[in-house]
Amino acid sequence: MKPRKAHLSFIISAILWPVLAFGAEKNLLPNGNFEGKEPLKGWLTNFPDEAFYKDNGPYVKMASAAEAGGRTAVVLDLPAGIAGNQGGKLESVPVPVVPGATYKVQVDCMTWDVSAKIHAEAWSTDPHPEQKRTIFRRAPADGRPALMMCYRAQVPSPPGNSKVWTTAEREFKVPKTVVIAGKDQAPEFISVKVVNYGATMAAAKSYFTNFRLFRVDDVSAEQKPETKP
Repeated sequence: MKPRKAHLSFIISAILWPVLAFGAEKNLLPNGNFEGKEPLKGWLTNFPDEAFYKDNGPYVKMASAAEAGGRTAVVLDLPAGIAGNQGGKLESVPVPVVPGATYKVQVDCMTWDVSAKIHAEAWSTDPHPEQKRTIFRRAPADGRPALMMCYRAQVPSPPGNSKVWTTAEREFKVPKTVVIAGKDQAPEFISVKVVNYGATMAAAKSYFTNFRLFRVDDVSAEQKPETKP
């Protein structure tokens, strides 16, 4: 029996090794499926410093299971006149990022009435926190300093006006350093956002769920000593 147990242990280790060695199985976005008593915890819906999205909060709602095809999802529910002027937005709270690492972002989308864009955006400390806050500059929050956007990865857009769920995804590498105000800085945080918009003055909806952000390069390599020939 012992040889069989040893063989079984080897098989289990072989299966688990890719999961342990790579970050692909750990979703870095908290509450990417909008579960629990506070389904929007970990998500930003109000953007008071951004002209287009300062009134965005009421447009972000939990969809009913019936309208979302049985899934737990958020609906960006835009009243008349909003989709064609500024659209709606939902964004994850920024999470720590490893400069130079490779990530994969995935979002399940059902655009319904309009179109959608998805971005993963990296942030670094703003050396000029006294400047006006905009879509590219965030005020201090939850222990984070004032931040400045320093990198953006645009995800291929899902089909517009679609009544079926599709997954939008992309791999990207975060820069090791970026130049901000003439000096090199390292990216510190990353967030994922979706916006819905369309050339219509009518009311419009889009549905989103299953937000995922994985680190996909070999995180164990950081712990391995360098081998020399």
